[in-house]
Amino acid sequence: MAFYTVMTPPPDGSDRREEIERARLVPERFAWGAFLFTGLWLLGKRLWLATLLFVLVWGLLIWLNSRFGLHASALSLIYWSIALFLGIEGHNLVLRKLTRRGWRLTDVVEARNLAEAERRYFERALAGETTLPRVEAATPAAVARPSGPLPIIGLFPEARGR
Repeated sequence: MAFYTVMTPPPDGSDRREEIERARLVPERFAWGAFLFTGLWLLGKRLWLATLLFVLVWGLLIWLNSRFGLHASALSLIYWSIALFLGIEGHNLVLRKLTRRGWRLTDVVEARNLAEAERRYFERALAGETTLPRVEAATPAAVARPSGPLPIIGLFPEARGR
């Protein structure tokens, strides 16, 4: 079972239900995308400062490599160390970005997958609220049917009542 951190947006005058619907659930697990596709994952999550830092570090490493001729295994070790760090801390970087923007930690949910975590969070968040009465769709007025034989369209030439 995984844990999901629930972040809700800052209050903007909308009702509580709308805040609950706009909530983001961030998993507390290893970020395989960040581990395998470091720079692209950072760009995809719009972590601009972390992406800039990543590019600067790699620029420095390329400069050091051209200046001092680092061994290929040293560069590989540095890359996989950064990738491992982003895999472990990637989702926490997303949570910090949301916190800086004013989002609030609302709940922590334990679930097998994201759909189950959303369901559990919505059940908890909406438990105290009264539900609105359901509006039943009005049934259409009875259509007057003509008496007598109806014309038949199809393979059978005449209508036989059953």
